[in-house]
Amino acid sequence: MEKSEIEIKIKGGTFVCKKDKGEIFIERYKGAETVIFVPSQIEELPVAVIGKKAFLSHKKIKRIILPESIRQIEDWAFARCSSLESITMPETAHLGRGLFLECGKLKEIHFVKENEHIEKQLQESLPFLFAAVPVMLDAEYLFVPKEAGTEQWLQKWDARMLTLLRKSDQEGYTKVILCGEEDYGNSPEDYAREKRKAKVRLAFLRLLHPCHLSGDIEKELEEYLISHTKGCDTEEAWEVLLLEHGEEADYFQLFARLGCVTEENFQDILGDMKEDHAEMKAFFIRYKEENIGYRDVFEDFIL
Repeated sequence: MEKSEIEIKIKGGTFVCKKDKGEIFIERYKGAETVIFVPSQIEELPVAVIGKKAFLSHKKIKRIILPESIRQIEDWAFARCSSLESITMPETAHLGRGLFLECGKLKEIHFVKENEHIEKQLQESLPFLFAAVPVMLDAEYLFVPKEAGTEQWLQKWDARMLTLLRKSDQEGYTKVILCGEEDYGNSPEDYAREKRKAKVRLAFLRLLHPCHLSGDIEKELEEYLISHTKGCDTEEAWEVLLLEHGEEADYFQLFARLGCVTEENFQDILGDMKEDHAEMKAFFIRYKEENIGYRDVFEDFIL
């Protein structure tokens, strides 16, 4: 059967498709919609394949929902979709390489049929842990939907996380400079700072989704965040919280619960927030009153 190309109009754009052997292949998307729903059928044929680079560099897309009919997602299908936050896809689809290359905001990967065989808490956490595999862990061997959520998969996830956490902050700097990459700035200090931020993000994520997390690993993650709070030699735990999660209650409540807000750093934390993040500021003030001891935040100004 000869392949034929067609264009299908959808809300906010167009799919360029081809028909091949009774199936629809989506070759590329043209448009500026933020949420993309891929239909299960086009012209009464099943939509079966998301082609290579089909959504490459569409920087406005925030969410993509794929149907169960998709059997294959080809290389770099969603690469450089820098605003992409969530995707739903079939658990059984064959996955290509680099699907989420440079998708730094990706937070959730859901499956069309959620894994009903795993416990409820893990069902809720799995989309976040699985999305971290291509974005934060850079571990293709973990990017296997059918294995996601199993005890062995979680053990491998944690092992990879610990490998990254325990690496020297300077490891890889020479290679980055030789390759001409500038994402980390030009100095070893900037590079190390960004490495610590990446470690902080992992520690926050796993502590917020602690299913089957061993006590020893939990303690190590907690100690890492505490050692990089406001007032420490390096403050990446506080910087990541303030700049990336200042409106997310689960993050700032965890930060306080771990003991990252102290009598010594409280005033500086309030100063950094300025007029922003009203809910986090109110929570920290209340937390200090209830857990650290009350002191009038204006008393330092009394002569």
